[in-house]
Amino acid sequence: MQGMTDKELVELVYSQPLEAFRLIYDKYWEPLFNIAFKRLQDKEEARDVVQEVFVTVWDQRDQLQPRESLLPYLQVMLRNRILNLYARNEVKLRYIVEMQWQSAFADNNVSRRLTLKELEQIIQTAIAQLPPRMQEIFLLNREELMSPSEIAAHLSLSVQTVKNQLHRATEKLKENICENADPTLLVVILPLLREIL
Repeated sequence: MQGMTDKELVELVYSQPLEAFRLIYDKYWEPLFNIAFKRLQDKEEARDVVQEVFVTVWDQRDQLQPRESLLPYLQVMLRNRILNLYARNEVKLRYIVEMQWQSAFADNNVSRRLTLKELEQIIQTAIAQLPPRMQEIFLLNREELMSPSEIAAHLSLSVQTVKNQLHRATEKLKENICENADPTLLVVILPLLREIL
């Protein structure tokens, strides 16, 4: 039965469901895993979401419709599972951040406390280490609230150059802060940086 088209595989589902499912699994497990791993960068999570897809395919096998290719159909299912995983992980991260945030403020060990003022000092120190022109562009955008087009006109630069500089400035700031901040507080700092930078 090797070499069957996807349309033939779906038709086989109705007469030999186990064999049809095995063939579909063998044909599409690896392509779906590669897609999932590219998105998640975690082999275990990628395997899990692909397994969820095939469990759903089996559970809903009676609803399969003959089609030239099953891949687009499976990709939509995979995308939905990945989005669900992102949502679950975000909820989990928010809980962890909240617990770490409370711990950072409640801990009696002064060296592990983080205040908004200290975070501001960390950011200002990182900004001061940016190259002069990059620093100027970043401050015009964040403190003067100038748009990239306004900054470009003000400094006689192209809009794309300004956008590139802003992106590089943000990345440099994150790298600098992560390298110099207390590792035990990064779980608190990183979510805040996404809001601030």
